[in-house]
Amino acid sequence: MAVKTKSIYQPAEPGDGVRVLITRYYPRGVKKDRFDRWVKPLSPSRELLTSYKAGEMSWERFRKSFVSELRASVESIEALQELEALSQPQDVTLLCYEKEGLPCHRYVVRDILTDPELLSEFLKARAAADRRGARAKTLHLRKARGSSS
Repeated sequence: MAVKTKSIYQPAEPGDGVRVLITRYYPRGVKKDRFDRWVKPLSPSRELLTSYKAGEMSWERFRKSFVSELRASVESIEALQELEALSQPQDVTLLCYEKEGLPCHRYVVRDILTDPELLSEFLKARAAADRRGARAKTLHLRKARGSSS
């Protein structure tokens, strides 16, 4: 199925499918019936968004930094996995408060979800993080056992 994008201020349409708000902060004047889910981990950090909005970085630099933030966050990778699974049987519309046509992080998230190679990179990063976590836990347990003998 399709992954679409819209401004949260645009009216809902039957073809939207599941409407997913991907902002860190709740948009002013928006009732909760305007979206079905709110997924904060798919939004840029406050620092990154503030820097971009202040004109301190280009769209391209913002995009690269945002992708790096997503890759570094297990919560973000899990959210991408969940949305990818959700979009298989139905349409999903990603929502943010930016007007349609303006550069917005929702386009970056859409591109990741709809490009199998990009999505695969994120899923590999998650698997690697899981393996590192499991190894660290095993080492910690071994050290704990060794010190108690």
